Amino acid sequence: MKNWTLYRILLHLLPAGGLISSSTFPADETWQLQRILRRHRCLGASLCAFDPGGVTASLTFGQACAGVPVTESTVFRAASISKFITGLGILRLRETGRIPSLDEDVNGFLPFPLRHPGAPKTPLTLRLLMTHTAGIHDGNTYNSGIADGLPLSAILAGDSFTSHLPGTLWEYSNLGAGIAGSVLEGMTGRDFETLMQETVFAPLGVTATFYPQKLPPDRVLADARRILPPHRGPNFDAGRRRSRPLPSPGPDPLRHYNLAHGNLCVSAPDLARLGIAAMAPGFLSADSLADMRREAVPFGERARNLSQGLFTFILREPKISSRPLYGHQGMAYGAVHGLFFDPVSQRGMAVLTTGASEARRGVLADLNSDLLSLLLGE
Repeated sequence: MKNWTLYRILLHLLPAGGLISSSTFPADETWQLQRILRRHRCLGASLCAFDPGGVTASLTFGQACAGVPVTESTVFRAASISKFITGLGILRLRETGRIPSLDEDVNGFLPFPLRHPGAPKTPLTLRLLMTHTAGIHDGNTYNSGIADGLPLSAILAGDSFTSHLPGTLWEYSNLGAGIAGSVLEGMTGRDFETLMQETVFAPLGVTATFYPQKLPPDRVLADARRILPPHRGPNFDAGRRRSRPLPSPGPDPLRHYNLAHGNLCVSAPDLARLGIAAMAPGFLSADSLADMRREAVPFGERARNLSQGLFTFILREPKISSRPLYGHQGMAYGAVHGLFFDPVSQRGMAVLTTGASEARRGVLADLNSDLLSLLLGE
């Protein structure tokens, strides 16, 4: 684990660059937001506040990549916020009858067995995968295999299962979330990208994709860069990602496990629209939203203020709000992202960055904590 105290000291030795290029927030909030972004050494950001009627205010800050400023149309790789959006898709597919219960054994929907070796008779379900309680974790085989393009069956044959049994403990797993995407392909016979376009993005009028190569050519995809330790080039190189060849069309559960966990590419205004769909009944029923927000398991020692819903973070932090907030955080390649909302006050926040301080207390990044206090605090 990083020494975050030392990290914060080193952070404040860095120059605070970046300026707001556009804002529709009130002048006092604009000034406070700029202070927060600069204090956390943010390189570039797009931020939206929203309510059920849409985006209520927006702000852009800094650069998307070298010499290119962030605008409202800038697209970012949203990292683990992808899980929350995948959750929207899964619940919508359940409501429309295209997938069965979240509690059905998924073993028969994959071209290989999916069983925890310590509990070979225990069914693994979408609910277990969506609550990070399936007994699957990100082992060395996953971390190396996802870069090498190993099939899912080979990754699961490595060190991808926990020592504890399914349904007993929470352990956050990118692999488990990716497997959920593969399960959807097996259940529907459609590839994950097409499912999400048909089920979530098109109905909500959102431009988003899990393949950066599919973005419209006029949309800028932002780089992401780690500010500490500094790196000569971007840690997430948008140009290189867009130049990769697209895989063959159609479902491929063995290889499409690398999408649902973190590969969503979306702008902040479109992410806000997705947040609105999760904030009140409409796109999803009240029962589905209640299921999504129902606490399944606490984060435990890792973060006493967080617990897990269906691909949903439940934040209970009295210093920010007396009511629970819902959503998800994303952190990868130095970028820090957040999508959170308060279903009682019907207010939400979506922020995407190109790099910022990764310091955190527990799980929630300091940057997200400060933004939530300002925008959703009481």
